[in-house]
Amino acid sequence: MKPLLKKFSSKVEERLTGRHKYSFKFCGKIKNKKILDVGCSYGWFEKAALKSGCREVIGIDTDEGSLLNAKNQIRDKKVKFIKSSATDLSMFKRNYFDKAVMWEVLEHIPKWTEEKAFREINRVLRPNGKLYLSVPNRNFWSCILDPAWWLIGHRHYSLIQIEKIAKKTGFKIEKVNYGGGFYELISMIFLYIFKWIFNSEMPFKDWFDHKREMEYFGYKRGFVTLFIALKK
Repeated sequence: MKPLLKKFSSKVEERLTGRHKYSFKFCGKIKNKKILDVGCSYGWFEKAALKSGCREVIGIDTDEGSLLNAKNQIRDKKVKFIKSSATDLSMFKRNYFDKAVMWEVLEHIPKWTEEKAFREINRVLRPNGKLYLSVPNRNFWSCILDPAWWLIGHRHYSLIQIEKIAKKTGFKIEKVNYGGGFYELISMIFLYIFKWIFNSEMPFKDWFDHKREMEYFGYKRGFVTLFIALKK
């Protein structure tokens, strides 16, 4: 007899959602590019970047468990995983990377260190290099339906806030988009409950994943996630 709930999996294929797929699309062509992934987690971006012909991709994260998980799933000479933080990129040369990505990471670094992180990324990007990031949008529904916003002060950002940081750190905004809706928010609530309490996938995961993907690639403007492209 099959169990009612499927055990939670950290495999890239299981954790890939519409937000991840849209994030990769948002950062444009990466063939032959050197890319820095700030907050790489389990390495979903690295796997996609390899398939798209990147020259090199380096993922950094502060969590050793996530790095080990990524290393076990992705083994390629073009990929490196290094323990480091967004606010200290001293191991990298100035003007080394063509692009940097930072997906749902800014809100997790220590409060008031956003400018420091942006300056570090600016330093390692080549002239005219680009930074692509996503953050939880500062919106009534996206805040009120985020359990982490209530419990641990999970930060959400407005476009105005990111613009101010960008101007202070040598970036200019090139492109902005919004994605995700109520299916995204409900799915995240279920994820918290079933992952942390039952160590399982949420019920009807495939159905929710389909709905979430439609929210990012559909014709309606979303309100949950803010995507921004910045140029050095």
